[in-house]
Amino acid sequence: MEQESSVGAGFVSGLLDAAQRAGVGRADLMRHAGLAASQGQHANARMPMADVIALFQSAVALTGRADLGLEFARHVRPGTFNVLGYALMTCKTLGEAIALVPHYRRLVFDIGYSEMQFVSTHEEARLGWHVVSKSLPYCSSLAESLIASWYQFGRWIAGVGLPLLEVSFLHDAPPDVRSYEEFFECPVHFSAGENALVFSKALLDMPLVQADETLHLAMRAQAQAAMEKTFNETDLAHRLRQALIPLMPKCEATLEKASAVLHMSPRSLQRRLGETDLRFQGVLDAVRKDMAVIYLRDPDLSILDVALLLGYAEQSSFTRAFKGWFAVNPSAWRRAPSGPVGALALA
Repeated sequence: MEQESSVGAGFVSGLLDAAQRAGVGRADLMRHAGLAASQGQHANARMPMADVIALFQSAVALTGRADLGLEFARHVRPGTFNVLGYALMTCKTLGEAIALVPHYRRLVFDIGYSEMQFVSTHEEARLGWHVVSKSLPYCSSLAESLIASWYQFGRWIAGVGLPLLEVSFLHDAPPDVRSYEEFFECPVHFSAGENALVFSKALLDMPLVQADETLHLAMRAQAQAAMEKTFNETDLAHRLRQALIPLMPKCEATLEKASAVLHMSPRSLQRRLGETDLRFQGVLDAVRKDMAVIYLRDPDLSILDVALLLGYAEQSSFTRAFKGWFAVNPSAWRRAPSGPVGALALA
C-alpha cells in the first residue's frame, strides 16, 4: 500500500509567493486548484502531495509562466526547507550539507512520492530527483522548482557561484529555454533520463560562509525533534526502516532485535504493522532493495561488501535477491551506463 506523501508549509509558502509575484493571488490559486482557501494557512501545516501538484499546475496555468519553478527558486531561503534549511547552511562544506539532506528531508518532502539521489565519481557529482509514486502524476513545474532550488540555495549558502556542468530534466522542453540557460548558466537538456544537477566533485569541498559547529548541532537537534513530533508517533514503517539499517551489517535485522530497538514487543510490532497492511519481512526486503542500489553506486565496495552490509551471509543469497528485484545480477547492474535509480532519501 503506497504511503500518502505530504509537503512542509515552508515549501508551499514558496509556491504561493512565486505565484503572487507573477500576478496570481492566493485565493484565486486555491480556487483554481479546487482547494479550500484556508487549507495550509497554519504555520506548521503540511499539505498532501496531490494538492501541491494541483497548486503547481494551477499556478502555471494562471500565470502563463512555464518557468514558474525558476521564479520559485530565485527566492528560496532556509525557511523554505523548514529547520533543515538552517541545519544545511551551518554545515562545514557543501558535501556535508548534501549528505545531511537524506536524514531530515521528510520535513520538506515526505516519502512516498519522490526520492532524491546523489552519485559521485572520481570527477563528477550528480544530484537528482525522481518520482516513484504509482498513483500521483509527474509534475514538470514541481521538478523544475526542486532542481532550481537546490542550485540557488547551494549558491546562497556557499556565498559564491556554483558552476554546473549540465542540468537535465525528464520532461519535454518548453517553447523557450533561454530563461533556463540564463538561470543555470550551463547547458540544459530536456527529455533526458532524469532530473539532475551535474557538477565537479571538487565543489563538495567548498566551505560554507555561515558554517558554525555549535549552531549546527543545535539545528540538527531541532530537526530531529521536528521529525519525531511530525512523523515518529504515526509512521511506524519509517521508524522500523531506520532501525533496520544499522542492524543489517551485524546480521541482526530480526523481528526480535528491531522490536527491542523500537521499545516494543515482537507481537506488538507485528500487530501495528498489520494495521497498515505491512509485514516485517516486506519492510526488510524494501530496505535491502533501496540500500543495495545506494551501496552499489560506491565503486569502493565490492559485491561481497554490499551483501554483508545488507545482512546476507553469502554473496550468492544477495545476488538471487537482487535478480528478483531488478531482473539482473548486481555486477551487470553496476556495469550498465545507468541502472535503476538509487534512493538516498530513504536512508
